[in-house]
Amino acid sequence: MKVGLIGLSQSGKTTIFNAITRSEVATGSYQSKGEVHLGRVLVPDERLDWVTELNKSRKKVQTEVEYVDVAGLSGEKSKGIEEEIPPALRECDALAHVVRAFEDSALPHPKGSVDIRRDIKLAEEQLMFADLMIIENRLNKVSRKAKLVKDDAIRAEAAILHKVKDLLEDEQPLRGVDFTPEERKLIRGYQFLSAKPMLLLLNVGEDDIPQMDALEAEHADLAAGSEMALVAICGKIQMELAQLDEEDRNTFIADLGLKGLALDRMIKLSYDLLGLISFLTTSDKESRAWTTRRGASAPEAAGVIHDDFQRGFIRAEVVSFDDLKRCGSEAQAKKEGLVRSEGKSYIVKDGDVIFFLFNV
Repeated sequence: MKVGLIGLSQSGKTTIFNAITRSEVATGSYQSKGEVHLGRVLVPDERLDWVTELNKSRKKVQTEVEYVDVAGLSGEKSKGIEEEIPPALRECDALAHVVRAFEDSALPHPKGSVDIRRDIKLAEEQLMFADLMIIENRLNKVSRKAKLVKDDAIRAEAAILHKVKDLLEDEQPLRGVDFTPEERKLIRGYQFLSAKPMLLLLNVGEDDIPQMDALEAEHADLAAGSEMALVAICGKIQMELAQLDEEDRNTFIADLGLKGLALDRMIKLSYDLLGLISFLTTSDKESRAWTTRRGASAPEAAGVIHDDFQRGFIRAEVVSFDDLKRCGSEAQAKKEGLVRSEGKSYIVKDGDVIFFLFNV
């Protein structure tokens, strides 16, 4: 999974990038608009820790999330928009928009004042404008070709591009639009920014930490649509937490009344936005967490491990993590009839511990 961090200048975006990736990128250090910073983080999963210990696995493999930090957006719709949108951002599965919600006289806001709703609107408009530029460039070519060649595929592409263009000109982001499966297939390759699930991160100051719940409630309507979520965090404090050892970090979190690390919340919300879940495989050799889409069948989940697993799928031996932990061992779970043999129609659940049987 790849998540792109965006935000207007002076929003604290790079501070949050440093907090979640434990990097030390200097804020405001971009040499060009197209520069990006990349950071990979291991997804914490207490369930994986537990099964690793249970089986005394020699190796533990966590899933990873890659975060992409780009230069601050201007919030302006201009023909030079392509310079502000590096290709790496379009390759992301989801976007996290860091919105400034803190006051700091030493760090002037580029728009003159802190205004959460205005800044969200400006960034969204800029993303839609960038998508519109791509549409207009491609539509000119496709429309000319559609007049010269009687090709149903070309006509279908022209039709969906016109539909998308109308939506964007009406200032409607593409995420949450009820496209048909055929339309989604046609536009997938364009990697439209306004079609990507969006996590809104309200970046508050340290003094505003006690009001974070109220701030989330006040602006909840901004994430009322599908494929949207909103959470308030304090980037400055989160970066400090990332530099502490676990014991001191937990004490600090409790003293401040925080809900935990920003990374943990961001990963959970990102998984929810993208419709993803995790399942586990475990043995004395290796315990590993895998990511698949919510609603995936057992053969589809097996295919995440290897194509051969899906192609030669026979059955899956499945036990839920909660049942396994309550029983204390796989042997006890089997004794209680909680280890099930599931076929091709089984829909994998979050936290399933699975052993796949296959034959190729």
